[in-house]
Amino acid sequence: MKAKQVPTGKKRACDEAATPFYKGGIVNSTAALGAILALALSVAATPTMQAQSNDSQPVDHVEVTKVTGMVQKVDPDKRMMTMKLDNGKRTTLKVDKRVKDLDQFKPGDRIQLSFTEEIIAMADRSDDGGAALAKYGTVDVEPEGDNPTLVKVDTTEIKGKIVSVDSKKRRLTFEDPDGKKRTMTLSHRIKDLDQFKPGQTISMAITDELVVEAVRT
Repeated sequence: MKAKQVPTGKKRACDEAATPFYKGGIVNSTAALGAILALALSVAATPTMQAQSNDSQPVDHVEVTKVTGMVQKVDPDKRMMTMKLDNGKRTTLKVDKRVKDLDQFKPGDRIQLSFTEEIIAMADRSDDGGAALAKYGTVDVEPEGDNPTLVKVDTTEIKGKIVSVDSKKRRLTFEDPDGKKRTMTLSHRIKDLDQFKPGQTISMAITDELVVEAVRT
């Protein structure tokens, strides 16, 4: 019995469909390369996504300071309050949105304020570090208390000369441009604290103090 002959055109089409990477015995390089790239991307995708998720920034827990004094000025629109403290100092602080009805406070009122401490949110030893830190913007912190809630605080860029570093306590003492020595906590966002040495001048993004509670006394 003779084998049934398949028309040449159909046979060629079947061969190409069955072996898409080959054409007439020669590797179809375009199709093969596309498949290899697709496989490589699928393999690399999972660890990359894991690395991004594991790279989430930690949230710093900050101390809260309580002070009492007399209100001198309130700006509800800008959420700023100026007070004369009982120790004689005058201070102006930004008030968080969790403090409701800010316009209820009037000059002459005696109140107690609770505000977040300043911390060093980021530090850079490079010469061009100041430009990046000046635009650091806001960061999330969690004030201590019975009902801790994340709040956003602004940062201010400043240069200072390192006086001492306590890596275990994550505390850094520096001399600011006015010659005043200041000691602050280093954010957990800052890695490799051993890179900071006494005598170095560094650029820092420091969180601003933020009022999280205000009550009349």
